[in-house]
Amino acid sequence: MRLGITISRMENETTRDSAPRWLWLWPPFAIVLLQVGTKAFSEDAYRTVFRGELGLVENCTVLFLVSAVFFAVRLFLMRSRVRSKLFGPFALVMALGCFFFAGEESSWGQHWVGYETPDSIAERNDQGEFNLHNDPFLEMFLDQPPRLALTFAALIGGLCAPLLRRRRRMDFPVFDGEGVWGWVWPTTVCIPTSIVALVITFPKKVFEEVPFALDISPGETKEFCLALFLLVYLLVLYRQLRR
Repeated sequence: MRLGITISRMENETTRDSAPRWLWLWPPFAIVLLQVGTKAFSEDAYRTVFRGELGLVENCTVLFLVSAVFFAVRLFLMRSRVRSKLFGPFALVMALGCFFFAGEESSWGQHWVGYETPDSIAERNDQGEFNLHNDPFLEMFLDQPPRLALTFAALIGGLCAPLLRRRRRMDFPVFDGEGVWGWVWPTTVCIPTSIVALVITFPKKVFEEVPFALDISPGETKEFCLALFLLVYLLVLYRQLRR
């Protein structure tokens, strides 16, 4: 009952923010349940549909990120509508970050187009792919640090901040003059995907041997949720600013 009330309240906020329920609520839970159910039914079907560079999880992650780039660019082009001087640089950084994230996830289109990795890159890449985050030297800068930064953003910005604001009834407008209280903080519609992104790796940390049905590549699923978190966050900003 309480869960239903919470979702109802979040839907009210969704109406104001114009974030559709099918985007912010269902995908993070559905991707986990679909993987668990498919793997319990057939390991081969699971690996064919969900795993790998051409699997559903990876492709949806890239789709979310490309969409996030679109909205971040639109926000940057609309920066003159916001009095805060930080908004333009913020939108630009978000656009570049999502673009790089999408490119690295798709190995810059290599798995779709099928081109060969140059020898100079292949010999340094752990997986022989055309990307930077699998390079033994560059991964210490381009793999774990960005992942940890996004995880922290999901924890503090996507989960703690919206809950604290609701609990204390701190109602900041999304665009409140020159301040950053409004647009820098995600709204409650980012909570579901933040929760799944934060807990999806728990089975590997709790079990010495992860149960068969729960062994669903938490890393890729977490990236799916973090990409969706970025998309929902930027979509809310864009639609608020446009309105």
